[in-house]
Amino acid sequence: MSENSRFTPDLRSMINILIYNSLGFFFLDFLVYYYTSQELTVTGLQLGLIFTLNIFGNMLSSTFTGYITDKVKSKSKMVLIGSFGRGIAYFVIYIAFFYASLLGIYIGYFCLGFFVGFFWIPFNTLISQKSRKDNRSEAFGKREAAVGRGLVIGAVIGFTIFNFTVNYTDNPLIIYLAIPLSGLANFYAGIKFIRTVDESIIISESTNSNNKQITSNKKIKKNLLLGIFLISVVLLLANMNGSLARPFLNKYLLEVITSEPFLASMVYLPAGAVSMFLAPKLGELVDRIKPELGISITSIIGAVTTWFIINTDNYFIFSILLTIDVTIVQTANLVVQNLISRISVEHRGKSFGALQIFMGSGNVVGPILGGLAWDYISITAPFIISIIVELCLIPFYVLSVIVIKPQLKEGFKAEIKEDF
Repeated sequence: MSENSRFTPDLRSMINILIYNSLGFFFLDFLVYYYTSQELTVTGLQLGLIFTLNIFGNMLSSTFTGYITDKVKSKSKMVLIGSFGRGIAYFVIYIAFFYASLLGIYIGYFCLGFFVGFFWIPFNTLISQKSRKDNRSEAFGKREAAVGRGLVIGAVIGFTIFNFTVNYTDNPLIIYLAIPLSGLANFYAGIKFIRTVDESIIISESTNSNNKQITSNKKIKKNLLLGIFLISVVLLLANMNGSLARPFLNKYLLEVITSEPFLASMVYLPAGAVSMFLAPKLGELVDRIKPELGISITSIIGAVTTWFIINTDNYFIFSILLTIDVTIVQTANLVVQNLISRISVEHRGKSFGALQIFMGSGNVVGPILGGLAWDYISITAPFIISIIVELCLIPFYVLSVIVIKPQLKEGFKAEIKEDF
């Protein structure tokens, strides 16, 4: 099947704009880990709070941006607001580095998260409108591939500036110059997006092939609500669990594997880039398998990989394992986003907004618990707890998918045995 029959003609150009939005995705987090550990010597709890505030800002804006996305005529204007807001947040963080202000970093990361809701919810809604349901994960995968290209370009720029200047000056305005450059790139991306995207071009498909008459059948309505409730609770717990360990990978790398910032950046870079470049192919795979099977497989592989990560002190093996782990997380996210996009055609914005809220709720609590585990148990405690909980959540994931799948507005194919 040709690309033009799977997606609208403007989807590729729309997604490619993400390259500019994502220049700071990778190196900003790394620089924050490095700066707070070297210049501010923060505790695990204080470090966790940085990322908790980021997620809390995202969760807060998601409470209303999903509703606005479904109501406004121009979703592109919301993406513009999100791009400009994120650009401003980069400048706030840059200034905080100059003044060695942990409070400033907190404010910057909160703003960065707050405007994520304005950005990703309408963006994901547009992707859903501009792709066939049977190729939805592939479309989301193309989105991740564009982010990956921006991530690599941004990392090359950011780490070149950082590694070239850190040995010759202690002026943070020079060392961390790539941060405001990423802010400017977000301004440019927002303007380019609103000038490029034609929102009138969408793909219209028939609703649930099982013809369940969802809106008139009370029993199906109850099952749909039950399924949404179950998957929301599971996503909340899963993201709480995932964020127990995720914010501390960089800190673990710098304290256990290598303290050399350049080497650490080279260890971590493949993890961010490879998974995103593979995302379109991973999306094609996700489109072909049952969501409950995809979630089960990714959870098991993810738990095993995390165990090996904390049992190696070799930076090369650490990099390979981290790349596998991030790729698995990326695949699981494609499964969930595909599922959420099918719940309702008319209320996709609210669906993605609800997804952000429940995932955000878990991500707010997780880094705090992980920071406490790091400070008061051991540096491997967040990872061990994460492994155990991830495996325990698999049955609940499967149950929620089984309940909700028959009620989706855009259903999955009845059988795919010949493809798997």
